[in-house]
Amino acid sequence: MKKNIYSVLLIGLVLGIAAFEIVQSGCGQQGSSPSTTNYTVSGKVGTVTTSGLSAFATNTVTHIVAISADNDKYLADLSTDGTFSLKINKGTPYALGFYNKTGSTITLLGYLQQKDVSWESLPIMNPSVDATNLGTVEINAASIEALPTLDITTLISQMNMVDTATAQYYGTLDDQMAVFTNLDVDSNGIFDFQEGKSYLFQNYVSMGTASGEIPKMLNGNYNDTYVPNPANYHLVLSCMGDSQTIGTTATFTFPAPVTSPSTTTTTTCVTIESTGGGEGWTCYSKINNSPIISPEVAPAGTYTVVVGTKTYTFRNFKATSVLKVGSNNGLIYPVFNLVTNEAGYITTVNYRWKKLVNGTITTPTATEIKAAIENTALSTSFVHPSPFISFFSGPSTLIGSIIRFERDSSSLDLTSYNIKLSSVHHIQASYNLTSQVVCKFDLGL
Repeated sequence: MKKNIYSVLLIGLVLGIAAFEIVQSGCGQQGSSPSTTNYTVSGKVGTVTTSGLSAFATNTVTHIVAISADNDKYLADLSTDGTFSLKINKGTPYALGFYNKTGSTITLLGYLQQKDVSWESLPIMNPSVDATNLGTVEINAASIEALPTLDITTLISQMNMVDTATAQYYGTLDDQMAVFTNLDVDSNGIFDFQEGKSYLFQNYVSMGTASGEIPKMLNGNYNDTYVPNPANYHLVLSCMGDSQTIGTTATFTFPAPVTSPSTTTTTTCVTIESTGGGEGWTCYSKINNSPIISPEVAPAGTYTVVVGTKTYTFRNFKATSVLKVGSNNGLIYPVFNLVTNEAGYITTVNYRWKKLVNGTITTPTATEIKAAIENTALSTSFVHPSPFISFFSGPSTLIGSIIRFERDSSSLDLTSYNIKLSSVHHIQASYNLTSQVVCKFDLGL
């Protein structure tokens, strides 16, 4: 049987409507945790330092919550002596927040970090053990740091990072995990996940995969020569379990001025859209209807989004410098090709992982791939597996369903999906720590 082979290099971090499409098509009920778990994180809360804070109700940790990159939440068992135990599921990175809830006020005292390798989270994607004891966790509420006493060598080994260099590479990627620690976004004094609400605030970066570039990428079995070059970004707020009128607008306030396409600290959201079956809503920021070019990395700090009488606050936002505009260092991305049969139906998707280092394409090690890419069968917060690939027949029309592909494999059988290449408008793939890397590729056929 004669086969046609189309190479597809998905190097982009999606921008604008492409990001929204994944949120719209890929999300379900958020804010719960699975009923079964397979990993334990334990430790003991040590000293909580509050010096430098002018007003503080208490320095007592009342709640500890682990939040996965899939936005699942796990509440710790916390004893009066400060010892705690979290039952979670391995396969994704986790932000770990230490909170005080007093009356109608919820305060994040600190979130787990490892300063030696710049971790903002625990990379429990491919651990070598089934449990980690962090030792005593010392908390500085002024800097919002929660630092474990478990030695770095043991921690790196348990996280199966192989060496310090790999651990440091993970530290360059996980900055956006910090914003997951916002668990009372509407500031009503109730943990969002305890009232069926969930909010995601993410940074999406575009590689500038314009349709005019597509013929250059259809080059033999794989186009290994194309070099990614992040072009711009915008910010996305996605909500579940919260009510807003679809079609209204919202105002973003940035922690620092955006200087291009114009200087401003506020912007009006693109019209709020429904997030999948009326379950929630999504909006994303643009400046004068354009994505952001400068500053090259989205400003760190506190963002607010105001919709009508409601204010949504996201503190501790950080955007990884690996994804800055013009970055050519540290990006891991997949290269796909599509195999079709004589009838034009896609039978196989083959793929390889590539890494861009100082503008040069290399092959990442297995440990680097596992440090950068989560590998979960199905999240309870998002109705999508990871990594996944999806095919669209139009700007926002999904063909069938999203399809999981294995991080550690190289081929995916699509025979049973009956997807005809001539019906495909574009392809999307999502694969990284917080699913912020959503590649969009318009076939241009």
